[in-house]
Amino acid sequence: MSSARPPQEPLPPDGGTDVAAEVVTEVIVAGGGPVGLTLAHELGARGIGCVLIEPRAEAELASPRCKQINPRSMEIYRRLGLAGAIRDNARLPFGWSDSVVFCSSLTGPGIERFDGVFSLSDPPAPELAEPAQWCAQSRVEEALRATLPRRGTVLARWGWTVTGVEQDADGVTAVAVDAEGRERRVRGAFLVGADGARSVVRRAAGIPLSGRSHEVRNVQAIFRAPGLSAAHRHGRAVQYWVVNQEVNGLLGTLDTQDTWWAIVVGAPENADREWFGRAVHTMIGAEFPVEVRAVDPWTARMLVADRYREGRCFLAGDAAHQNPPWGGFGANTGIGDAADLGWKLAAALRGWGGERLLDSYEAERRPMALRAIAEAERNMRVLTGELAAPGLDTDGEEGEALRAKAAELIRQTKVPETYTAGFVLGASYAGSPLIAEGDEGPDPASETSLYRPSGAPGSRLPHRWLDRAHSLYDLLGPGFTLLEVGAPDAGEWDAAAAARGVPFTRYRLNRPDLHGLYGARYVLVRPDGFVAWRGDEVPSAAAAGAVLDRARGA
Repeated sequence: MSSARPPQEPLPPDGGTDVAAEVVTEVIVAGGGPVGLTLAHELGARGIGCVLIEPRAEAELASPRCKQINPRSMEIYRRLGLAGAIRDNARLPFGWSDSVVFCSSLTGPGIERFDGVFSLSDPPAPELAEPAQWCAQSRVEEALRATLPRRGTVLARWGWTVTGVEQDADGVTAVAVDAEGRERRVRGAFLVGADGARSVVRRAAGIPLSGRSHEVRNVQAIFRAPGLSAAHRHGRAVQYWVVNQEVNGLLGTLDTQDTWWAIVVGAPENADREWFGRAVHTMIGAEFPVEVRAVDPWTARMLVADRYREGRCFLAGDAAHQNPPWGGFGANTGIGDAADLGWKLAAALRGWGGERLLDSYEAERRPMALRAIAEAERNMRVLTGELAAPGLDTDGEEGEALRAKAAELIRQTKVPETYTAGFVLGASYAGSPLIAEGDEGPDPASETSLYRPSGAPGSRLPHRWLDRAHSLYDLLGPGFTLLEVGAPDAGEWDAAAAARGVPFTRYRLNRPDLHGLYGARYVLVRPDGFVAWRGDEVPSAAAAGAVLDRARGA
């Protein structure tokens, strides 16, 4: 897949109208990173007019930033028909590796190895509609950009930069500058700031961030090292953690063509390419020929916006929360923001969302950001510097004993960071104003590294494969879906949904043996795949309507 700039499409008939210097649409998305692009796809798939504004003409290849697209994000992309495009554009093929290696240096002795990490495993698991994918953020952006023209109601304005925001009772206007320096104005019903940590939208909305920054300075860099993959003895891995007293960090390969990334924790203020070249030689454990292509300094931040909405403006992704990278939750949390906000904006614009629906975005997603930051911060307490000890690269019995001791410490501290299925798939919106209360069914709780499927309201719908090619998720409708686990419903739900104009699908899963998994005979699933309600009895039309009203924020 080429990284070339997608052609500028004429404005689609339903996407808005381009009048002189003003574009009129339904939703404006400021920022075309993974979060903004996912939201544009989500809106476009629902027929919502959307203008995406992004200053970069092409995806940046200098820094891969996020590299792990977790299974929850991949199932969102499956629903949008994009999972295949992302896998095809990843420079490490699906199934290339699902391992993490801890070593004294890349060419030195191994200390510990974890297999089956991050839900990357190739054999399909029953609880996954899509395994995770190791893919640099820039390659994800390429795939999402290349497939955006299939959304007939979405207009991308590459090379435009949002400089200001004006909102009133009737709508919101994004003031932008195009690639030629001309001022442009985009008018919409709503605006979403997915424009990163220095968000113009957040500042214009007057929304502060709360939290702190870590005191340690880090550097991530990209380098070419032809033949390096064959020069070490640790085999394939998506991450090599270098447990070394001289250099604290980790590295890995970005593709099968000798392009590597490395993170050095605790870098000096003046870290440049020359400094990094020396640091990476220490991590490799040899004077291996290295061509440093990019150096990207960063500091871990634990920041969350005090609120996610101001009038008609919303925040998503890094504009709303900034996460340490340990565990791979940052971009994936933002992709979850897009999935949550996308269906709610569509429901509000098409008239079937209630007056409380858009406020529920913050109620559901802000706690998720706080949860992800807390988990990443726990992971950050023990990095390779805390694991290092003298003599780990020593030969003989003494070295073996020291490495065995380090391996035990690694197992005690790093398992939650590399096995995250319970954290990722066990997240729940229980307590949200949209989720039914008073449920007394079975409610197994997941742990960070152990996913226990639950059909309790607020949980992600437990997944099942219907056959080798078809996922249960593939049969969920674009609106609410009633899953009939064993017995058919009498149709009261259809009447209640029709009376409210709510898109509604029923699917009978002829599996009464799965009653224990879902905890009820009937499960109402939201457009984003989370359970809104469950029950064993067929409700009256009035009772079904009350459940739908709560679930749609009415």
